[in-house]
Amino acid sequence: MTDAHETDPIVCLMEAEHADGRVVIRLGGEIDLSNVESLENQIHLATADVRDVVIDLTAVDFIDSRGLRLLKRVSTAVAGQNATFTVVAPPDTIARSVLDVTHMSDELTVRDAS
Repeated sequence: MTDAHETDPIVCLMEAEHADGRVVIRLGGEIDLSNVESLENQIHLATADVRDVVIDLTAVDFIDSRGLRLLKRVSTAVAGQNATFTVVAPPDTIARSVLDVTHMSDELTVRDAS
């Protein structure tokens, strides 16, 4: 018998909210090889012509090295358009743990949810 989890597609939900040159992108679910390319395309479209980008990882259940590289690439692209880039990852989340363990929290601006 096959475990139901093994056949379920891995999903990352994305919601973008634009206001006054700022976009807040809320991600949820899992970020990995199965969806990182599509997610990067969506984020690229959502961050065009903005001056402030916030990626909220509060609802992320899993993020692998590809997801971390995605954050770094988005950060670099946003800096290239002279915009700010912030990652929101509260202390007791998987995303924050991964950012801290890999020292990505030293390379990116990471703040707790307020």
